[in-house]
Formats: sequence, C-alpha cells, structure tokens
Amino acid sequence: MRKNLLVAYESRFARCGGITAVLNFLPRYLRASSGITTSVITPFHHRIPSTNTLPVRLVGDLQLPFFSKSGHAIKVNVNVYQYDDGWAWYFLDAKEFVLPDTQRLAKDDGRFFSGRNHPYDVGSNAAEQWSILRRDALFFGAAVARALPLLDANVRWNVIMQDWQAATTALALASNGQHEHRRFLTLHNSYDSGAVGPDDLRAVSIHPERVPGPEEASTVLSRALPLVQKPVFTVSEQFARDMVTDTFQVRVMADHLQRELPLPNLVGVNNGLFVSLAVPEKALAKAREKRPDYSALQEWKTTQKKAAITSLNEFQPTPEKPVWGNKKSFTAQAEKIPWFVLAGRDDTRQKGYDVACDAIRSFLSNTANRMKAQFLFFPIPGDEGQEGLGFLKELANEFQENVLVLPFIFLEGYQAALQGAAFGIMPSLYEPFGMANEFYLNGAIGIGRATGGLVQQIVPLQTAASFTSAVRKQSSKWHNQQVPATGFLYREDDLPNVVKDWRALNDAKYLQSTSRNRLEERKNLGLFKGMAVALKQAIEDALIVYHQPPGEKGQQPYFSLLTNGIAHLQRGFSWDLAAAEYNSYILGG
Repeated sequence: MRKNLLVAYESRFARCGGITAVLNFLPRYLRASSGITTSVITPFHHRIPSTNTLPVRLVGDLQLPFFSKSGHAIKVNVNVYQYDDGWAWYFLDAKEFVLPDTQRLAKDDGRFFSGRNHPYDVGSNAAEQWSILRRDALFFGAAVARALPLLDANVRWNVIMQDWQAATTALALASNGQHEHRRFLTLHNSYDSGAVGPDDLRAVSIHPERVPGPEEASTVLSRALPLVQKPVFTVSEQFARDMVTDTFQVRVMADHLQRELPLPNLVGVNNGLFVSLAVPEKALAKAREKRPDYSALQEWKTTQKKAAITSLNEFQPTPEKPVWGNKKSFTAQAEKIPWFVLAGRDDTRQKGYDVACDAIRSFLSNTANRMKAQFLFFPIPGDEGQEGLGFLKELANEFQENVLVLPFIFLEGYQAALQGAAFGIMPSLYEPFGMANEFYLNGAIGIGRATGGLVQQIVPLQTAASFTSAVRKQSSKWHNQQVPATGFLYREDDLPNVVKDWRALNDAKYLQSTSRNRLEERKNLGLFKGMAVALKQAIEDALIVYHQPPGEKGQQPYFSLLTNGIAHLQRGFSWDLAAAEYNSYILGG
C-alpha cells in the first residue's frame, strides 16, 4: 500500500511563506485526485503559540542519536504527535532535549525547533540563523525517516519534500537504506542550506558516503537532488524556466545545482489560487455585461476603503506594532486618492521592497504627483527584523500624506485595505509563484516585475509605456495579442555587467555597515536603478488607465483590466489541475 506524506518545515500552525499557503490546499486535492491518503509531517515549533496550543495526541516516540564533534552520542527522544484537521498532521517534538553547551550555535540556542515568530526566526543574526537551521533541518529529516514506521509500518510512502529544509529527509532515507519509499522534491524558491560537511551529517546519524555531494559547494540540495525522483517540481512553469535560464538563478542563486536541473529534470506545476473570490459575484456579473455597469463594484470598493480608513484611524500603535508615517495626514485625503498596496514577508533577496521605495520616492519627488496616489506598505519583517525596513520608515516620514507603513500583520484592516485599493505592487527580484492572485481576487489590479509566476498571472497591457521589449520577451511565451490585458508588467533592460550587479545585491555587504541600510548599498547598482525606473513607469501607466473615462460601450479601462484579471486567474489556475499534474508524476513511476 502507498500513501502520500508531505514533508515541510512550516505549516498553517507555524506560518511563514508560500509553503504554508500551499499546504492549506494541496493535501486535500492530492487525495481527491488519486484516492490516496495524504498527510503532512512537520516540526513541533514549541515556541510558536499556534503550534504549542494544539490538542495533539501522542502516536509514539523514537530515539535519534545526536553526535558531538568528538563522536560522543546522545540519545534524543522525539515524540510523534498527530492532529487531524482536514487530514492528518504529524509533528516531531524534541523540546524536552536540552542542547549541551558545546552544541549550541547562539546564546538563545537551547533546543531544536525554537523559532520565535516563525520557524526560521532563530539566532540573532544571519550567520547564526543559517547555522541553526542547517542543524535543525538535518535533525528533522533524520527524525522523519525514523518516524515513518511509527506512522504506518505497512506503508510504502510517497515522501513529497518541500524545499531544502525538508530535502534532508532524502539524505536520511538514502543513508538508512529505506529505498522502498519514493522521494519527491518541490522547490518553492531557490534557497539552499549553505555548506554541509561530513560532520554535520554524522551528527544526526547520516552516513556522508551514502549521500555524496560535489567536492565544492556540498549543500543539502546538491546532495539530495541525485537521490530524488525526477522530475523535481517547482510551483510555476515560468519559475522552472527561470531556474535554468534567468541570470540571477543560473549564475548566482542556483549556480551549483545546474547539472541536476536542466529540463526535463525540472517541471513547473502551477499553484492554484490561495484565496477565495472576495469581490461580490453580483457586482462582478454586472461589470461583465455587454454594456457594463460598474456602480455596484465601485460602491463595494468604496465601502471597503472606508472600512480600512476607519481601522487605520482606530488602531493604536505599540513598540511591537508601530505605524510609520502620519496616520492623520494620510487618511485625511485617502478617500479621494487611489491606493497602491504592497504586502508580504520581507525577503531581502526576493521581495524588492527597496526597489519599490526608490521608485515611489522618485515618483513623489514630483510634487504634482502627490495628489495622484497613496502607497500602503504591509511588510512582515523578515530575517533583518523591523530594523531592516528602516528605509521604508524614512520614506513614510518624508512623504507623510502619501506613504504609510505598518511593519507587522495588520489583522484589523489589511483585508479591507486590499479590497479598497486600486492596485497591488509586486516588485519581485524573482518570483516562484507570487501573490497576484490574492490581489485580483480581492479587487486590486496587479503591477509586477516580469519574472516567474507573475508573468503567467498578469497579462500586460501592451499599449502601456512600461510594456517594453524586455517585458515582451518574458510575457510572449504565455500571452498573445488576443488575450485581454489584465494589468501591468515591467522589466529593466539587460545590462552588460548584470551578473556583477546580481552578485553585489546578493552579497548583502550592507549587513556589515553601521547603518545596515540595504537601499543605500543597492541604489547605485545599474540593475537596481533599471528596476526602479521601470516600476515608476508602471505606476504612472496604472494611473493613466485608472483615470480614463468609459468608452462608447461603457467599458471603463480600469474595471475591464480588473474583471479580465479575475477571469484569467479563475480559468487558468486551480488546485484540481495542480493535484492532477503532481499525481501524474507521483503515481506514474
């Protein structure tokens, strides 16, 4: 008998990024598509309230040897818990084990799986974070391999691992000779573990000689890729292409993986939609009539915007949840000015908040533009914390009537702000899938850099000045001239020294400076300048369309883009399709 087991370092009970969103849907659809029982296994992140308050039940326990550098072994007891919520969630809990002083990698490093606000929130700096994550991820993979018989001793598992932190399971299974279980890997991004040496593997009872890697740059993924079934999956078709053609991926992020990744070894399976349609169906139907009536749709968006303004006015900031900018000045004129929203976790090598900051500063430096647009940032602090987003604080202080930044999860008003906004900006340096679908289904048109899954989700307006030859090069694979436009894509022109600039951006030397200001370091790079200029043009194009009057048949260009965008996403992206494609590979071998 076979069953599916998705292995992930994060989940809805310890949220962080895209994997969390995928796991909210994929297990159910994999099961529905194949009839095969599908479960998830993940660490028990004991410091995170949404994990440690779960009413779990004990399935069993296991002993995992943990070796010091001197070769001394300590038996670590790992409890295996189960919680049923749509499907079985299994948790590996080692919180009772206290790491010896000699094995600690940071001052606050006393136990495995000790993320604070999210699973990756460990250590006090980037070096400590990566060291702890490598160790804990290897321990997690070794524990998963030993837990499989406890879950069901009579099952041969389809082990479906999510990113490098879970790919450690492939190393443990190969090391233990557990070849009856089939191993699959999905990459939600191109991050890897950093160097993983023989001692790191031996520490969790993985035999280095059974999971060899290249002599240079031996990482979890470089060791795991030869051990997993082909193809390896990514979460969009375009990102699969980017992994083997895009300069940033091929020369910087995933240069050490290129031998294993060329097609057909790598396949993109497009994610489904992450949220349900929030736009009222009746209002949408009226907007799609031959002679469209946008009044109900406009009224709904106006109502949502007013609710967001009320939430902003009523919210009382705290040191943990500050508001950067001047709420009173911002909200005083908010009803009259279209909103551009940016949201999501601050990933310094992916998200592009600094690009957006530079583009918006340039746009607002023209005083004539200050009555044309307002910008709402909802960044979730990443590895650098709120301090790393200081450049947004400076922007909000500089343009208090036009920029407001809430650097935390704004539960009170985020949804209403999204639904009242005119546009959502995604300035991604790269993008495996992207949140364009979340913007559209909440009633905001997408503006995104032409990369990864954004290229598939947004059909660019070809009459816009931002639709350059660089955008055409990226988007023509997916959208011909007959496909109705849905939004705006932008892309900087290619530069002769682009590899050097990508490497400089990726090196993050600003972390060693006094100011730790990434924008100050990056803003002089030709690549960065090109992205900011192209985004500014896309913002200007979006405002032109926003203010265009209705045509002869009543179509208003802004609402046409929005309704087309919703239809495009509903037609082209679904979890039914994603699950069927995954199963065609998982069950076909």
